[in-house]
Amino acid sequence: MKVRIALLGAVAAVGLTVTTAVPANAATVASSLGIADPGYSRIGSTWYLTGTGSSDSGIMPVLSRTSPTGAYTKIGRVDANRAGFSKYWAPHIVKRGTSYFAFFSASKDGAKPCVYYASSTRVAGGYSGPRLLTCGGGGGREAIDASTYVTTEGNTYLVWRSGVHNLGFPRGDYDIIARRLTFSGSTTSFAAGSANDNLLHRTADDVYEAPSLVRHGGKVWLFVSRNRYDTNAYYTAAYSADTIHGTFTFRKNLMKTGQGYGYGPGGAEVEKAADGSTWIAFHVWKDSKPTPSTPGKRILKTAKLDWVSGLPVVR
Repeated sequence: MKVRIALLGAVAAVGLTVTTAVPANAATVASSLGIADPGYSRIGSTWYLTGTGSSDSGIMPVLSRTSPTGAYTKIGRVDANRAGFSKYWAPHIVKRGTSYFAFFSASKDGAKPCVYYASSTRVAGGYSGPRLLTCGGGGGREAIDASTYVTTEGNTYLVWRSGVHNLGFPRGDYDIIARRLTFSGSTTSFAAGSANDNLLHRTADDVYEAPSLVRHGGKVWLFVSRNRYDTNAYYTAAYSADTIHGTFTFRKNLMKTGQGYGYGPGGAEVEKAADGSTWIAFHVWKDSKPTPSTPGKRILKTAKLDWVSGLPVVR
């Protein structure tokens, strides 16, 4: 069943700020290499960060650490860059069986970005691909910011954003979609009939991107980024539903500039530890970036995500 995330009064709700006391050291710097759009994964006892790279970090760098917060060490990269491809964005890594799968966005021959995957027997290096999973559906739409979510039944869903900036960036038409995956050895594809399992939120509003799902307290929580990524105005908001097929409603604005997290906190992904605690990775501008033309560099941070009165709070 195709389900829309119903957001009655969404424009007004997104403008609402939930005030929460936030300590100045609410997050620790994970990397200052110039990385954005972190993919955050715990595989066994190791935590991994990947992301959109830069001249000082390389294409889709991979970093690791044995605990969720603190300084991460670069161990390599998702080396799936091939001739004819460019604009590698927002990789996310999972392991199934003996294979590692990296999901990411890329542009082929200058076309709008689509979601691809590559696989390897190592977490960093040796990746085959890119192999196409989905595009934006034409009309100038792009498919970006892929992550994964595992249901209580053990099904893995790919979650991504399809959209087009047809109202003048950052405004446009944006969808958040989730579709179930199946894995076979070193390959993956959408499950048969999974087109009917789409999780869809369509909005003609400011940017709505970087989706990440986590289950807590009997609900599925959706974290997304809003507004201009290239200024301090970028921020992270939270929504929830009873299941991945339910109706998602706005719950709070999680992180904004001026609340102790940094400048333009967004691109967030959430992940669970073995003990059930929740952690979050996100990027910020190293220095204030009030306008798109202001020079800037993005860095990665990680933090504990606590739950207070049923709502998420970054500690």
